[in-house]
Amino acid sequence: MTAHSLTFVLASVWVGASICAAAPVAEFIPVTNWARVPNDRPFSLKVSGVAIDSKGRVYVAHRGPHPVIYFDHDGNYEGTIGELEIIPSVYYDLTGSVPKPMERCPWVHGLHVDPWDNVWVTDVGRHIVMKFSREGKLLMTLGTADHHGDDTRHFNQPTAVLVTPAGEIFVADGYGNSRVVKYDREGKFLLTWGKRGTGPDEFHTPHALALDSQGRLYVTDRENHRIKVYDQQGKLLATWPDLYCVDAIAVHGDFLYGGCGPYGIILKLDLTGKLLDAWGGPRQFGYPHAIALDSEGSLFVAEVAAGRVTRYRPASSEVQKQILK
Repeated sequence: MTAHSLTFVLASVWVGASICAAAPVAEFIPVTNWARVPNDRPFSLKVSGVAIDSKGRVYVAHRGPHPVIYFDHDGNYEGTIGELEIIPSVYYDLTGSVPKPMERCPWVHGLHVDPWDNVWVTDVGRHIVMKFSREGKLLMTLGTADHHGDDTRHFNQPTAVLVTPAGEIFVADGYGNSRVVKYDREGKFLLTWGKRGTGPDEFHTPHALALDSQGRLYVTDRENHRIKVYDQQGKLLATWPDLYCVDAIAVHGDFLYGGCGPYGIILKLDLTGKLLDAWGGPRQFGYPHAIALDSEGSLFVAEVAAGRVTRYRPASSEVQKQILK
């Protein structure tokens, strides 16, 4: 993508214009009909999360029956997790002056697999974070089910969870409280930072979390159109501005990939915040709400407005040259 076309795409994102889908970026090739979803366990329209474990299994969260489904590396269905624990609730849209009740369904939002292949879910309807074993046993619940608040025992619509290699837990308490909360590996509260606002120490909807190999924590400050970088004690290290409505992030090696949900755009940045590429559009992605990359560099996109998870495999250097000609 040339500098001119990249500028056009980003300008279109900012004004909310409807743009045509760009040609697939040379780095990735789409894998057609990757996930073989059983006929009796279809995804709901709202596919909200995707995560990958150490064996290459791909976990997909959606807001219908069987809310967490997992597949092998090739997209073959293997099973479900959390069917008895992730139960329907009513989520409230907090964007207006009065909270607006939405439909009753399993409001699974964030999905994360920790270094020990435990599966973590954030439930924005019930205000909790759940940890499941690889076998599907509920191991831990953070927050108080069906009760919201802003203290050490409550969340208000938590959006994302991340576990470090040391076992410490970070939760983006995103929609209601606009803060990040840290716990030790046993679930004991350690610290919290942030509140609703636009200042350097404030958030407006911290929506997704990622960690790099140096232990830096990346937080999408979605409604403030920026990504913020912290150390693990909540010290602000950097702010990347002018990144519009980034719902999803994932760090892979020396790069960060982001999904601008409303505009169907995938971004690629280096770890200083320099924008390297942008591609997609509303004809290609139906609101990229979560993204993940596997050990081979394949990119998985959970599309919350399209009812699907799509996979893009990395292109070889020769294929990239041909596409870029």
